Amino acid sequence: MMLYSFVFTAILSAALTQGVALPGSSSLVHPGLGILARQQSKSTCLQSNLIQSASGLTGQESGTSGIKAGQAKSETDKDNFINFCAGQTITNGQQITAGSCNGIPMGKIPAQKNMISAIITNPQPGTKLQASTTFNVSVQTTHLKAGVFVNPTTNYYTAPQDLDGAGDIIGHCHVTIQDIGSMDSTTPPDPSKFAFFKGIDDAGNGKGLLQATVSGGLPAGTYRVCTMIAAANHQPVAMPVAQRGAQDDCTKFEVGGGGGGGGGGAATPTPTPSGAAGGAKKGTGGATAPKPKKSGTTKDGKKDAKKDKKGN
Repeated sequence: MMLYSFVFTAILSAALTQGVALPGSSSLVHPGLGILARQQSKSTCLQSNLIQSASGLTGQESGTSGIKAGQAKSETDKDNFINFCAGQTITNGQQITAGSCNGIPMGKIPAQKNMISAIITNPQPGTKLQASTTFNVSVQTTHLKAGVFVNPTTNYYTAPQDLDGAGDIIGHCHVTIQDIGSMDSTTPPDPSKFAFFKGIDDAGNGKGLLQATVSGGLPAGTYRVCTMIAAANHQPVAMPVAQRGAQDDCTKFEVGGGGGGGGGGAATPTPTPSGAAGGAKKGTGGATAPKPKKSGTTKDGKKDAKKDKKGN
């Protein structure tokens, strides 16, 4: 009996010795107590060789490279902010309009030579399109592995940014159009209001050219169209250096009551990639969209908007 007790105590001690606790945690994970415990041990513990020492510095310590007047001190955490979201509403894959905290890592950052760039090729700046006439928004991109688009209802921001074998970011491009009132407007538009939104969920022509169809067109007005390039889980893409050109593009155009516009913007629509539908929608990478105004919505647009609420 004494021998049995000794052996049991030895085994339990070994299991406890292998247990790992996160910094500040009051509980241990015990790898020797079952499969679930072993899984938890592997998934909840940050490997010591992955801790980045720079997170423990403000960047303003004496002798630090790059210090300039006016810089702010960085927040610090020697444990890499692993518990930063404690006590907060966590994002957990949802588009939470009241705000939330997301603890998922940024992920893989591309090399400088693989930074994303984009330019809107249609409509062209200053183009005047016909009202209520279908047109395409075309975007030429570089270094984006396009067409990778996860479920935005359940997996919003749930995984880190990743790269393909060529070192390019895996993700997709959103297109959004807003009424800005006039070409010389100095008032930033309300980001919660838009005339059109589309997450392009295909790879386009395979050479970086992406396209979204604005079915039924738009009512007369002055608009800004912009790209919002994202990683697969809809987060804005992260680049390797601060000083660079923008990865997104915007341009302004007009929609009139009649007469064709320049630049081919009001031409008969060309075949478009699958999933590029029109209508004001609940975004694939943003908050719930307001209902479109009747003057700018066709029957097809309403149908597309209803479809988009299911996650496109």
